[in-house]
Amino acid sequence: MGGEGMRIAALTCRSFYSLLRGAVSVERWVAQAAECGYGAVALADVNSLAGAVDLWKATEGAGVRPILGVEILTETQRAILLAENRSGYENLCRITTARNLDPGFDLVEQLKIDCRGVICLCNCPELLAELRHILHRTSLFVGCADAEEAARACAAGFEPIAWRHADRLQKSDVEVLKLLNRIRTMSVAGAGPRDPCGLNAMSAAREMERRFRRSPQALVHADEMVPRCDLRLLTGKPILPKVQLATGETSDRELARLCHRGLAKRYNPVRGDVLRRLEYELATVRQNGFSDYFLVVHEIVHFARQNGIPVEVRGSAAGALISYVLGFTRVCPVENRLYFERFMNPGRTDCPDIDIDLCWRKRDEVIRFCYERWGFESVAMVCNINRYRLRSAIRDAGRALGLAPVQMHQLARGGKVRETSAVYRLAKSLVGIPRHLGVHCGGIVVTPSPVSHIAPLERAHKGVVITQYDKDAAEAIGLVKIDLLGNRALSTVHGTIQIIGCNEGDKGELSFDPNDQKTARMLSAGDSLGVFQSESPGMRQLLRGLKVRSRKDLAIALSLIRPGPASGGMKAAFIERHVHGKPFAYLHPKLERLLGETYGVMLYQEDVMRIAVEVAGYTVADADRFRSEVSKKVSPARLQAQYVDFVRSRADNAGIDRQSAEAIWDEILRFAAYSYCKAHATVYANIAWETAYLKAHYPLQFYCSLLNNHHGMYPLRVYVWDARRRGIPILPVHVNHSEIEWSVQGRAIRAGFRVVKGLSRGTAREIVGQRRIRAFEHLDDLRRRVPFRQPELRNLIHVGACDGLGPTRPAMLSRLHLAPADPNQPMLFDIHQHGVASRLPDYDRIARLKAELDVTGISFGLHPATLLPTGYVPAIQLHRLVGRRTTVAGFVATARRARTNDGRTMGFVTLEDSTGLAEVSFFPDQIGLYRSICSYGGPVWARGRVTEHLASIALECAACGKVA
Repeated sequence: MGGEGMRIAALTCRSFYSLLRGAVSVERWVAQAAECGYGAVALADVNSLAGAVDLWKATEGAGVRPILGVEILTETQRAILLAENRSGYENLCRITTARNLDPGFDLVEQLKIDCRGVICLCNCPELLAELRHILHRTSLFVGCADAEEAARACAAGFEPIAWRHADRLQKSDVEVLKLLNRIRTMSVAGAGPRDPCGLNAMSAAREMERRFRRSPQALVHADEMVPRCDLRLLTGKPILPKVQLATGETSDRELARLCHRGLAKRYNPVRGDVLRRLEYELATVRQNGFSDYFLVVHEIVHFARQNGIPVEVRGSAAGALISYVLGFTRVCPVENRLYFERFMNPGRTDCPDIDIDLCWRKRDEVIRFCYERWGFESVAMVCNINRYRLRSAIRDAGRALGLAPVQMHQLARGGKVRETSAVYRLAKSLVGIPRHLGVHCGGIVVTPSPVSHIAPLERAHKGVVITQYDKDAAEAIGLVKIDLLGNRALSTVHGTIQIIGCNEGDKGELSFDPNDQKTARMLSAGDSLGVFQSESPGMRQLLRGLKVRSRKDLAIALSLIRPGPASGGMKAAFIERHVHGKPFAYLHPKLERLLGETYGVMLYQEDVMRIAVEVAGYTVADADRFRSEVSKKVSPARLQAQYVDFVRSRADNAGIDRQSAEAIWDEILRFAAYSYCKAHATVYANIAWETAYLKAHYPLQFYCSLLNNHHGMYPLRVYVWDARRRGIPILPVHVNHSEIEWSVQGRAIRAGFRVVKGLSRGTAREIVGQRRIRAFEHLDDLRRRVPFRQPELRNLIHVGACDGLGPTRPAMLSRLHLAPADPNQPMLFDIHQHGVASRLPDYDRIARLKAELDVTGISFGLHPATLLPTGYVPAIQLHRLVGRRTTVAGFVATARRARTNDGRTMGFVTLEDSTGLAEVSFFPDQIGLYRSICSYGGPVWARGRVTEHLASIALECAACGKVA
């Protein structure tokens, strides 16, 4: 060995971030390196740096240092690059990106561009011969497995280094690696370059020393890597975008200018307290260096508003006055008593996310604007790491091992077959391993310099360029993510207002009265299908129980509906006090002013902060840190420190007696973990109230827009029949009347061509375009003018979209194999029109219903539940049978499971019949019945006792089955 105290680096390890080429987590490699006596561990994944942040976090306190590397692998080249410093890291990001995006990638050419801070390990003679002319002798090493290889490297004039590229820890990893390799070779994307890695375990440091006893130079080089690779990846400093401003202008001054201009528009006159708050917020933003970030968000929101795209900021950012005056949100933080410090405070160094909700139809347009505005080099989408879950693991393992689809389905469903299946055992070993990188639902990063110098990039299957870091890793290295999220409720509101304006000539803005009684009555009745965030069975029950009277009450309901408040007793306490007037006492007189709105319940995270500030004398910045710690799972030592500070120091100094302080502390601990961000609740309550208001006052227009923007928790058919029960006629698809989407026609809603299965958008556009020239007179006229694929026209005839263009549906279907008749040959045309086929009987009502369900999934004329045998109680009549046993029947609209306090599983099913929805609950001892009812495809029945809770009716299932 080269000397006492030497602790060489483990060079190198391949983790499961080498997608479908690695099976071991970064954490396992770090633990193994420490156990084997290494001073550092180098991670080098195939064409990927995705595990970088995991490596830094795993090595904290582990006694080994992190070395970041990448294994560049192509069909003709293979080398391992290590980052010596920040320049080396930037080059690794750039080279990895080029490898993943450039079809003509060449490692030598990339290193010629810039090789500063890059250390290269290679054992390919041809590549070494080229690299020696680019890299300094001290940055180019031959990776050697033993002393003999090291001697050959020295003879060839290269520096040797002790190296063993490991990709497994245990024997079980070999099995998983072979399975992953098989899956990769069978994938649609292809197997990729041949993998020369082999199946190597990590050798102990002493074993490496023994192997290189006769070549100490190789060990010395491995030892030198430990101090030499000195990259600080997690600096804690945000990497903020920069905006281009006029010469001499600063982002701080520009942000202040825009805010004061917006302030004058929002407030007239501007009160002193509002002006002071704005100046304080601007000073905080300026102090933290976030002005550019706000300006970038302002440009995105401004673009959306200028182009008529509905937009709203969600989350704690809505609590900033800056957000309100810049037009990010329509929620006034002053009026709603929202804390800016919940979003940002002088002590906060990390840059908080600003999440932007957009019309889902125009979201891609906004993303395209970001690329065009700041350049394709400085913008990228954040990745989502798609890891194996059990079902996907069974599917991939089964396919790789030659299982038939029916066998894979049996394994996925469970049962005894799992216990004895080797495939199931192998599939379980895949769970948690990354399979591929996808596109995050909305995360985008804008950087001051090329993204590829800050984070490695690759192309997702959809063709979008993404970072190899997911949202958490991106945040850890300092990237500031802006979420651009599609929100269908915004689209529904926007679409409804457009229809109202179009049909009624009302071009003015609607005003949504926050205390509208018609809206409140509708919500209090639990009539909230289609209302944003308010249509789940639990929420409909809560709305009935709360007796919602205003938009503010709706915000409370949105906060109470989450699992935490129910299990923590918060929901029950609030309803008893709010609805039933149950008397209660405030823990201290000061709390009455703070918690009067919520009846003494700490419903919002901002409530905890206000108590800390106004009762215990905290600064607002300290209060936000206090809120964060008492509402999360932190170490007992940290929680004890907060207790001592709150009870024995702050509260005492504020004149709160010890008994009251203890009681307030206990209450904070009880509720803080479940409290909700008030700013977020207020924003979402605003959108929810708008959808509810439109449903109450403009149901025709609302349902039309809702059906066009459907993404609710129920199938589309449920909303169609909800509209019909409100007296709105729903008309079926027809080639002479339908648009591509649902449309208002008179006092009815007409289904659009989009609901027809198998009908392409191009064909639908052609039908609409031709019909606008003139209506279709008969089937052959339609066939001549629109180029159909035969299945498209067959479906349209079958569902009734061509009714009136021929004698009967069977008659029209029977002629599809014939060419359209020529109207210039009258006799032939007449035979076509009035032949034997024209006398075929038309569909009866059952056949029509079946055709509608087959082609659209929606019944337009007859609800299928009306055909069920008699003897079942309609959903609308269940309230008359509370406490009695009865049977309901219908179709499963939605189903979900939930955990009880003791860890067991309950089931909840919503059944739909022609009169409405019936809620059916399954206690843990009946969970088998829940699984059965969910597995049936058609109509089902459920029998049990009818119960009432919080003004909501449900049936506790004791038996169920399939309707014969």
